[in-house]
Amino acid sequence: MTDFPHIYTTNAQGTIDPILKLTSDGLPELQVSPPTNFGGPEGYWNPEAFFSASVSTCFILTFKSVARAMKLEWIDINVDADAYLDKQDSKLSFTKIDIFVTLRVPVGSSHDNYHKALIKAEASCLITNSIKSDIHLHPVIQDLSK
Repeated sequence: MTDFPHIYTTNAQGTIDPILKLTSDGLPELQVSPPTNFGGPEGYWNPEAFFSASVSTCFILTFKSVARAMKLEWIDINVDADAYLDKQDSKLSFTKIDIFVTLRVPVGSSHDNYHKALIKAEASCLITNSIKSDIHLHPVIQDLSK
């Protein structure tokens, strides 16, 4: 790991067209628009979806690190993040995020250890630690045989 602070730079370019061009060094270019809720066209990533995606992907990456440190074997993980955009104090903001996790583990594994790892992942995720939204974790742990 490199020394802190880490800096992540993106560039967005736009015209009168609703589609923006999003770039960052070494990454594929993305086309971004407002979400359909705000009149944007269908079929494009939008900042609101990126916000939710940053929670779900960061959660998984953090869980992988926690599980490795705890020496936990697992099969796969699926994370849905529902980010609620609402008005608060006359401003739009994400007020709540529900994180729905389904973790499949080997048969006979101690679900208590996995539950602890999921809670630790939520508490350690740099994205959830960086936002003011209420976070609610909804974990489901399944044995592989299910």
